[in-house]
Amino acid sequence: MISRSVFQIDCTGVVPECGFECAKCVKEIGLSLTRMKGVGNFYTDGEGVTVEYDAEKVTAEQLKDILKRLPSFYESHFVPSIV
Repeated sequence: MISRSVFQIDCTGVVPECGFECAKCVKEIGLSLTRMKGVGNFYTDGEGVTVEYDAEKVTAEQLKDILKRLPSFYESHFVPSIV
């Protein structure tokens, strides 16, 4: 069953002036999510991400946990919340 979840991502702790438009961050989000079994597409949308996934293979909470560990190249990390 294909599901869709929207995650708002607070990145102000990472780069306050970025506004979630950093190509490096967006690329890492895409690679991290699409490597997960069951994840189809993802779309950036303002200050968030919409993820399409197979709910029988991965949960929204697992996706949120992946987003919590990003970006890997800064000391701080995103603070995701499910909308």
